[in-house]
Amino acid sequence: MRTIRYSTKRLGTVVLGLSFYALSIVQCVSQTSDSVLVPRAALESLESAIQGVAEAMKTIMAAVQDQATDTSRAPVKCNPLHEVMPDPTAPPSPDATSADAKNAFDSSKLAQLSPDRKHLLLTSGLPCAEIVTPKGPKPLTAIENLQRGFDFYSWLTFLALNTPAKGPTGIENASGGEQAVWENGQTFKPLLDVMLPGGAKPFWEKQVIPPACQALHVAHPDRMVVKMIEESYNQPFKTGPLIDQHNNYAIFDILMNKAMFEYIVKHDLFSQQGQKGAANSALRIDFPPGQNKDPKSTDPNNKDDVGSIMIKVSWKILEGEDNKSKFHHIDALMAMPATPDEQFDPPCLEKTLGLVGIHIVHKTIGRPQWIWTSFEHADNVPELSEIDNHTLKSSYNFYDRSCDAATCPPNETPPRPWDPEPQNQLKFRLRDNGKVLFNSQIVRELPLTPATKAINEQFHAVLSNSVWKNYILIGTQWPSASPCTGDQAQAANAPFPFTDFDKQPDMNCAPAPTFLANSTLETFSQGTIPQASSSCMACHGNATSYLQRPAAKDARDQNDLHRTAMGQSDFTFMLEKAR
Repeated sequence: MRTIRYSTKRLGTVVLGLSFYALSIVQCVSQTSDSVLVPRAALESLESAIQGVAEAMKTIMAAVQDQATDTSRAPVKCNPLHEVMPDPTAPPSPDATSADAKNAFDSSKLAQLSPDRKHLLLTSGLPCAEIVTPKGPKPLTAIENLQRGFDFYSWLTFLALNTPAKGPTGIENASGGEQAVWENGQTFKPLLDVMLPGGAKPFWEKQVIPPACQALHVAHPDRMVVKMIEESYNQPFKTGPLIDQHNNYAIFDILMNKAMFEYIVKHDLFSQQGQKGAANSALRIDFPPGQNKDPKSTDPNNKDDVGSIMIKVSWKILEGEDNKSKFHHIDALMAMPATPDEQFDPPCLEKTLGLVGIHIVHKTIGRPQWIWTSFEHADNVPELSEIDNHTLKSSYNFYDRSCDAATCPPNETPPRPWDPEPQNQLKFRLRDNGKVLFNSQIVRELPLTPATKAINEQFHAVLSNSVWKNYILIGTQWPSASPCTGDQAQAANAPFPFTDFDKQPDMNCAPAPTFLANSTLETFSQGTIPQASSSCMACHGNATSYLQRPAAKDARDQNDLHRTAMGQSDFTFMLEKAR
């Protein structure tokens, strides 16, 4: 069994003195009968300004190279923090215990590191001892061992994207109000700035400001503009809104990076007419994957490529009683959604928003079904065991510890109607007597695994002076079946019906773990019920588009008939929002 250690490239410094501390990004690759390639880190610099204005992150690099049979490639390097690590060259023994595995990255030692050593750890790659193989350490299963690699990938991706976009502050000392690189308007674009009214063509440099917010935007050009539609407050499949303990709606937004944007524009996927057009009748929607450049290639086009990343975030409106320092927060202009009867012009509100949840979804050459990362604020909700064991925190964002289950049944949706009323300014409506009608009482149904809790503890030790210590990884879902993940072209013997992007035979390629739910983004679909409970890949595998295939040449050819109607989408619901 050959193992591959994590590695990294050092992040460069952005011109104009804007230093960004990027983190190595790991990427899991394919599994075969005799070897497993496990996470290998890659990262590029956050690039410099254009015409004197700092543009943010060039790439967060993550991709794969098949090194299992390439014995000529030099061993990758790792981070030799010897005071934290044991022997930096020795892989873990297959007979090692799970306790030994945890001690390989001991959070108590991490907490004792000096600030300069913490900085080195976050900017120079993963510790040498962090080597993942499917055969160790015991008593973990192969999937559990590989899961740690993907969870490392998730933490490093999360921190890289949330690195402060301005100033010299590093991620290890970031305060709550510093703009993250994904928020600066130059690296990610909101979905509603792409799917424009009338199917108009979008432009990367152009921000769309709703009429109600234009005057405020002139006065506050640096504030994030959030344009609200039903999906901005109603959870997937119209399962209901989430209401915090101050009676405010939770707010949701979806963004894409430039690679996805350029693919959508190139193929006219920003409008229903373009998707339905003859030019796209044979298109297999396949967003560009991330991949590393081949170090042996002399091709001038050979380069690192971040590939496609999409983000979905959940925000809590912060008010006087909230401790802003515990949240990553932004000042925003909120364009409220139109009312169902359209009798009111929706107002634009000035709000401070605190981040309470985020999905980061990254497509790579080795995992074309994407890798699904989910984080939350640590104070969102309790687990059932914490309620039963009376180990609750003093307060939660979406749970009232003083209200019993009989009075406040957990995980119930609010009473209808659900639409925000303009006069209430994103507060849920009250009773006729002016008292609160409903606040969400949310409990986490799927507890975090001990391994997830351990890795959160380890990263929190490094981030002890950062606002990001208040955020926890919920989990990483990844396609675990091979060679399924390599099937990117139509298989001649594929069973009917064809699947999304013809990834045969299982387009999801055995998601691991099977179920994954963020308490703020899949609040009402938590659980372990097949075909009903939240599974990122299983859900997004059902996403469609407006693509129309040519008419069947032969009515007896059932496969051809199915292809006529197949609105394939490559695991994203974004294309359904085209107008």
